[in-house]
Amino acid sequence: MRPRMRTLLSLTMAVASPSLAARSEPFSWGKPGVSMADYRRDAVECGRSGYYLDVSHTEAASVFKDASGQLEANEAALPSTASLMSDPNPTVRQSAINSVMGIVSRSAHIVEGARPQERMRAVGTLMQGTVDDCLRSRGYVRFKLTRAQRNQLQRLHLGSPARHDYLFRLSADPAVLSAQAAPL
Repeated sequence: MRPRMRTLLSLTMAVASPSLAARSEPFSWGKPGVSMADYRRDAVECGRSGYYLDVSHTEAASVFKDASGQLEANEAALPSTASLMSDPNPTVRQSAINSVMGIVSRSAHIVEGARPQERMRAVGTLMQGTVDDCLRSRGYVRFKLTRAQRNQLQRLHLGSPARHDYLFRLSADPAVLSAQAAPL
């Protein structure tokens, strides 16, 4: 991956991640009577199917690739132009400053035009759909967590055994799955 593309994706993830992480997902998946071992295995395998999904041919990847090329072309003269900012001649120095500011402004417009947050959401939706399809194919059903269940879940640390146990108990309970079923 080219350096500009890495930078663009890194900035996108830095901007998008806090807002995504702050949300408590109101849905989960369950299967009546599933064992803890099967529940964990299915979660890992289906999660991997989404995580490793090849998104290189998506519209988002194409837009990021184009934006990366535009950024490289726009910023090609930046090192030589920036070096003139320390020139003793005030006219040369001001011209260099103006040129650098123009390059920075054009780069900002390129990134803005790529709409990185929107593109990353689209990729996330595609990846989540892959996970959902995998779980559905294994007999799982989606259910909506109640407010009380979401509140309890937020009190449990992400990845903790207590959180896994709590979600497992909900997801294996036929009464919860029946009363809270939420088809896609």
